[in-house]
Amino acid sequence: MGAWAGAGFPIEKDGRAPWALERQVRLAAGGLVLLGVALGWFVHPVFFAVSAFVGAGLVFAGVTDWCGMGLLLARAPWNQRRP
Repeated sequence: MGAWAGAGFPIEKDGRAPWALERQVRLAAGGLVLLGVALGWFVHPVFFAVSAFVGAGLVFAGVTDWCGMGLLLARAPWNQRRP
């Protein structure tokens, strides 16, 4: 794509911006909690620990204002600026 754009050929962009980072964190955290509960209920109770871990991470993020999941999602390819 870079060579194509560098040669001056047209590029179609959909114009959609990625979701806000906070929205991505809420989606990921909620999905992990739901997954942990479902696996704990249907597979083995040890999977409830996934939900507990995500909950502890959310409490930690609220207390310290530092969110590891947000930092990881910020580095995801869909959140990188394109030329």
